[in-house]
Amino acid sequence: MAVKISVSVKGQLGLDDPDRMLGELAAETGLTWHRREVEEDGVLTGGIVEIILVAVVGKATEMTVSAAVDAAKHVVERWRGERLDPLDTAVDTEPDPGTTGQDG
Repeated sequence: MAVKISVSVKGQLGLDDPDRMLGELAAETGLTWHRREVEEDGVLTGGIVEIILVAVVGKATEMTVSAAVDAAKHVVERWRGERLDPLDTAVDTEPDPGTTGQDG
């Protein structure tokens, strides 16, 4: 069974920040990451944005889930450390039911 890794980032983000973070996560983990923005009732939030970056670790992936999570946490902590007002972040895992019984 595959595992989905989600990185949630909420805070003052620049226009290029989500793409930069996607690139850094991909470089650190060797996984393909996708971006999903979270809408708050369709209202603009004055620069406060929440995004969720998602990757799936399957059986065919060389990197273990724990190594991928550790790498993602390392990227997130580096991003938090670069800011005077750190972003609210979370790194979570859950089984990915869409890939149950498949090879990743």
